[in-house]
Amino acid sequence: MTKSISLIWIILFLSGAVFLQAQTQDSVLTDYLRKAQYQQAIEYIDTQESSRYLLYQKALCYKWLNNYSKAIEILETAHENYPDDISLLLDLAQCYEANLQYSKSINSYNHLIAADSANLYFRVRKADLLYRAEKYATALENYLQIDTAKYSHAYLEKSIALCYEKLNSIDSAKVHYQAAWEADARDVFSILSLVKLCLNQMDYLQALQYSETFLATDTTNAQMNVLNALSYYNLGKYKEAVRRFEKCLAVGDSSIIVKRSLGISHFFLQNDTAAHPYLQQVYEQADSTNKHTLYALASVKFNLQQYSESIPLYQKLIERELPNQTALCTYYTGLSKACEKDSLYEDALRYYIEALRHAPSNRLKMELNFNIASLFDFQFKDYTKAVFYYTQYQANLYNYQDVLQEEKDSDPEELKSIEVKINELTKYIQKLKTEHKINYEDRIWQH
Repeated sequence: MTKSISLIWIILFLSGAVFLQAQTQDSVLTDYLRKAQYQQAIEYIDTQESSRYLLYQKALCYKWLNNYSKAIEILETAHENYPDDISLLLDLAQCYEANLQYSKSINSYNHLIAADSANLYFRVRKADLLYRAEKYATALENYLQIDTAKYSHAYLEKSIALCYEKLNSIDSAKVHYQAAWEADARDVFSILSLVKLCLNQMDYLQALQYSETFLATDTTNAQMNVLNALSYYNLGKYKEAVRRFEKCLAVGDSSIIVKRSLGISHFFLQNDTAAHPYLQQVYEQADSTNKHTLYALASVKFNLQQYSESIPLYQKLIERELPNQTALCTYYTGLSKACEKDSLYEDALRYYIEALRHAPSNRLKMELNFNIASLFDFQFKDYTKAVFYYTQYQANLYNYQDVLQEEKDSDPEELKSIEVKINELTKYIQKLKTEHKINYEDRIWQH
């Protein structure tokens, strides 16, 4: 009896010792984990007898240390031994994702969905991974199968919109971005995306309406303030655009798009002095090939009588615009005028003739023929060629007169002005012919 009692006490003592040792081990590991001392936790686990719990904790430590490859190695082995452990498989899926092994992560979520088909989180994460793997059509199909009433409506709508945008179904993307924003007014990403798509589609009025609605509740969002200003800019409301862009600049947004748009808005408002510093800055910083910047800056420099500086800008425009005939005519005309103002008359003449070659309309030809004739008349004293181009100008005036007469609502004053010009020009051409003994049949057509 005494021996039996002694044996019971020994068993109880040993059991208590084992329990206290396990409790001590658990508290040591817990302390390491609580202090985020994951490397020390791994080293400690390696000194202990292997178990399912410790193996899992070791994998988690590697995961928290961002050593996903090592975590995956441990979790794959554990998964083979414990295939029904959902927590383990979920961590494995997350490590695959962090390691950019999307196909393996998707496969893990397929297993998780098979184990728990009612878990919407697994389905959403699978769809997210398909999107990240650039399988947009499949991702969209998966998102559309998830009940928005049982999961975050705003998140799903935004995710669906992203897929449609990547698939270039812009109208559908806009519908779902709007739904996401309506479901969550704090979803700034969706409303910004919606306004950007409107701007890209040149639906500037809708972009303005959305941006104004958003700014009515949040005036501090820097991106939306820029998009709002761009809406005014693209609608041709340059005074308001200037005010909005200056507001962006005042709060620290000195981006190229803000300064360029501000400069071009001033240019359209014919405020060349205000436009010049902004356009010059963006040209020097990062915008030396943008044709809108080049044209505005060239025109502003011309208007500010900086002719020698405007000439190379027009030349750059011409180099980059081939084969757009209308644009080339505009740029060659600007270049010609700058050369003429800078007393580079031979260059001006050459560029005027080149502009005439690209002129798409009678009205543009009219101005160019007159400018060329004037150069031959007053600068080169070549009266034969002056007569030739004055005659071409006269033909342009007659054509313009015919167009005006055919219009029902043409301005009588303009018609009268054209008639006066034609009569005066006819007299002047005859005067040149008489004074300089010019035979109109001279072979000057090759010029």
